Parts: sequence; structure tokens; C-alpha cells
Amino acid sequence: MEIKSYVKMSIVLALVILLSGSLQGFAATKTIGFTYLAGSQTWEDAYAALTDAFEAANPDVKVERTRVQTGYPDRLVALIASGTVPDVIALDMADIMSFGDERFLYDLNPFIQKTPQYQVQRMAAPMLETYTVDGKLFAAPILANPSVYVYNIELFDLAGLAHPYDYYRKDEWTWSVFRDMIKKITRRGDDGRRTVLGASMHLPRTWIYSNGGREVDDPKRPTKSFFTDEPSLDALTFLHSMIWHDESMLPYGRVSGEVGADDVLGFAQGKLGMSSRWMSSIPSYAQGGFEIGLVPYPKGPGPNGRYATDLGMFGISITKQSTDPETAWRYVSFITGPEGSAIDAKMLGRTPPRPVALTWLPTTVVNPEIYPDLLIWGTSRVVSRNRRDIQRIIDQGLNPLWNNVVEARTAAEEIDRQIEAYIRQNPQ
Repeated sequence: MEIKSYVKMSIVLALVILLSGSLQGFAATKTIGFTYLAGSQTWEDAYAALTDAFEAANPDVKVERTRVQTGYPDRLVALIASGTVPDVIALDMADIMSFGDERFLYDLNPFIQKTPQYQVQRMAAPMLETYTVDGKLFAAPILANPSVYVYNIELFDLAGLAHPYDYYRKDEWTWSVFRDMIKKITRRGDDGRRTVLGASMHLPRTWIYSNGGREVDDPKRPTKSFFTDEPSLDALTFLHSMIWHDESMLPYGRVSGEVGADDVLGFAQGKLGMSSRWMSSIPSYAQGGFEIGLVPYPKGPGPNGRYATDLGMFGISITKQSTDPETAWRYVSFITGPEGSAIDAKMLGRTPPRPVALTWLPTTVVNPEIYPDLLIWGTSRVVSRNRRDIQRIIDQGLNPLWNNVVEARTAAEEIDRQIEAYIRQNPQ
């Protein structure tokens, strides 16, 4: 009798153990798909690390990642057309008006409202506005990548100049200070060529924003161009003066013809006092080994002058074809929320949309604490459906100004005329 009872108990225990193992095997019953652009291995590694951390914290969910390296917008269009788009997709800010539609994507606001731990208030407003269409948030920012002016501390010290960040902390980082500094840093050799250039010019639009101006009335659905408005026109005139009157600045694409290297490599070689790109370029700037500082674009003299940066953002969206949007939100809120940002901040070149310390920044960066400010001062480029055509009009219209062929007003008038003619034919 005792033997039979023992056998029965053994069988029961074995079944319990077997069942327990089976339940563990079935724990990860929820699977979601995630398609994203990762042209570089750095981006692939970042998404892998974020996903691994999410799955470790959420063992009941499996994320199937699909990497796309080129032709990403076309890939999304094909997936939508075939009805095979995954639960979650990454979305470039430039594509928001192509895909930001309730027919394709969920409005994330309702998800955020019931997730207080997401701490949406920790995201700077310009980033949320970029992904908002008609009051609906179609992507949660995951990367901000603000533009920044990087400066060579050694060159500033040699010129006996205070550092730009010192002026910024006193709220005195202005156009006039910038102009005076880069004139004093510029050096010429015996042949008259510049051996050290004061600064490179990256984004005219960010200079316009820094003077309280704007390119168009609405970056998402433009109906009017504002290049002839006083703040915009003053910005173009100011840039032209530094290029041609002071000879202390060049458009970034023309730097190599003067100093023998492009603006990033030239900066690393000590041939530029200041240069501007997006933050992901800082490791390349730091290759020179000398100390560098970071500041936003300086404040213009216009009545609405402000500091400014240009956002180069990516976001994460939940598609309407998702069969489990709640689980998809668990993933999205993790990788774009406080936990994901803390992980991303350690990955080379990554720029989370929250005020976190970027531990990947080179130790030669003397003021890494400025990063949250760069998010606050963010501005958006034109992101309408035909943005490439509009940007082409702007670039081609400004080239004669940078070549000193026309005056600023003439260039601005032609840009306004062409943009508004284009918009009439192609409503955005």
C-alpha cells in the first residue's frame, strides 16, 4: 500500500514538473514584429540591445526584428500595400506626412495617458510636435540627434577668447559674439589662403529659426513661404556677410577647397574653430584628441530671437495592422521610455529624446551637461509630403547668394515665388 502511494505521488510530482516546464515554454506566447532602418551596425546593435532588455523584463513577449538597410520608405509602402506590415515600425521624422494617418498608424496619446510611468513630460515639446498630425501622436521619439556647434577649445585659448559655452551660460551667446569670435580665429598663410577657418555653415534654416524666423508657415502642410520676412532675410544677410565680407565662414560643402579637408575632418585636424553637424558626428569631431565644447546656434537680434538646434529625429510607431496593439505599446513604451533611453545613452552616437547623460560622449567634450538644452531648443525642417522638391527649391535658390551672385533679398524673393508656385500646383 505504501509502495503504491509512493508511486502515485512520484507520478503526480513528475506531471507537475512536466507541466511547469511546459508552462514556462508557453510563457512567451505573445509575438510582435518590428521593422526598422539600420543602415549602420551601430544602429543594429542599439536595437538589438533595446530588444534584449525588453524581452528580459517581459519574458511573455518575443520581438521579431526585421532590419532594413536601404530603401526604407519604399519598403514600408510595399508592406502596407501587401497587408504584411508588422506591429511596430521605425519612422523617420521626414516621413511623418507620408505615413502619419489613422488608417495606417495608431494615435499613441491614449496609450501614453494610461501609462504615467512613461513620463512623457520628460520629452521636449518640439520632438512631440514633430510627430503630431491633427492632434494625434503617430510616433514616439526614440532619437533626437539635435544639431550642435562644436568648438575647438585650443584655438579659442590661442586667440585669447572666452569660450562660447561661457557666453551661453550667461545668456549672452548671440550672433554678434559668434561673428566676432570666428573673425579672430580665422588665420591665413603667406599665400593668403586660410589655414584656419573661423566656422563652417551647416543649416541656413537653423540660423533663420535662431532669429525668430521660419521657412514656411507650417512645416507639415506649407501654404506660404517666409524667406522675405525680416527675421529670415536678416539671417541670410548675416550669413552672406560672414562668408564674403569677413571671410571667416564657408558653407560646409566648400570647406575642403580651402583647408584641404571637409568640415568634420578639417575640424579634427585643427583647421576650423567651429563646425556644426548633428550630435551623432561628435565621435568624428573628437578624433583630433583636443578638448571640444558644444553649444546651440546663437541667438539672433530679432524680437523673437532664440537659441536653436535642428532635430534629426526617428520615432517608433504602432501600425493599425497590429493584432495586439497593447503588447506593441509595451515594447514601444519600453524602448522609447526611461528604461530604453538609459540603455540608448550608452550606445555610440545614439541620442535619446530625454534629458539623460550620454555616456558615450568622448571625455574630451568639456560640457556634456548641455545635452538637455539642445533638445529644448530643437526646431523642425519642412516635412511635408513633397519636402524633397521644396528643399531643392531652397537649396538652389540660396546657392547664388553663397556664390555672391545675387543679394539676399533677390534670392529670398525667388525662393518665395518658386515655393508658393509649387505649392499651388501641389497642395501639401
